[in-house]
Amino acid sequence: MCLLNSVHNRPDFWHIDYPHCGGYSQSPVNIQTANAVGDPQYLAPFVMNGYDSAGDLQMDLENNGHTIQINLQGKGIYITGGGLSNAYIADQFHFHWGKNDKRGSEHAIDGQYFPMEMHIVHYDMKYTNYSQAANKQDGVAVLSFFFKVGMHNVNLDPVIKRFPEIPNRDDHTTIKKLFLRNLLPQTLDGYFRYYGSLTTPPCYESVIWSIFYEPINICEKQLQSFRNNVHQNLANETNRDISDDFRPLQPLNHRLIYCSK
Repeated sequence: MCLLNSVHNRPDFWHIDYPHCGGYSQSPVNIQTANAVGDPQYLAPFVMNGYDSAGDLQMDLENNGHTIQINLQGKGIYITGGGLSNAYIADQFHFHWGKNDKRGSEHAIDGQYFPMEMHIVHYDMKYTNYSQAANKQDGVAVLSFFFKVGMHNVNLDPVIKRFPEIPNRDDHTTIKKLFLRNLLPQTLDGYFRYYGSLTTPPCYESVIWSIFYEPINICEKQLQSFRNNVHQNLANETNRDISDDFRPLQPLNHRLIYCSK
């Protein structure tokens, strides 16, 4: 998950430098709910180990030039269940947002976008780290959550209040440990499942996607903090905000999308 240095930095040209980006099973996609295949026996609820405990985990808040990312340093958080064949260790989570409330999410539901989407990225515990798992079949499992404009979300404040410390690309700072479960919706048993790719180069088709039904609340002022306070500094321009950093929808190409209920 890197910012492209190539002149071919538009998504339509990614495949030139990164051939996997032209693959058959790319992400994100539009989820057509009427066509989703129900499989509640296979898609059982997730077991989120360590999501409600900080343990000895360290959290590093990073502006990597294309998103805000919280790196999880340690192996205290992992998921099982959810139709996964193994335990998957949480490596980081990050956000995609838009310049206005009508667009920002990478995935869409019946053609509808959301103002922001959060990805919690996990890797199969049989691998040493995320880098080793990223190009392996089913090596990565991503939990995806949409945001809707609503009430102020106090659980995001510990992240947002540190934005002034990371205004530019490559800035990072250690933050107070968060309980990841507090960031998530109350109900987690409803989700869509499909098999796809990383949404940034090198676009490996290694991801088990789980996209949850229930969105997370965020207020307009908090969204503006994402839009206004975090920037991408390039060699030939400064203070370009990193809103609207989402990949266009990719063809489903006859893949099935499953739903848990």
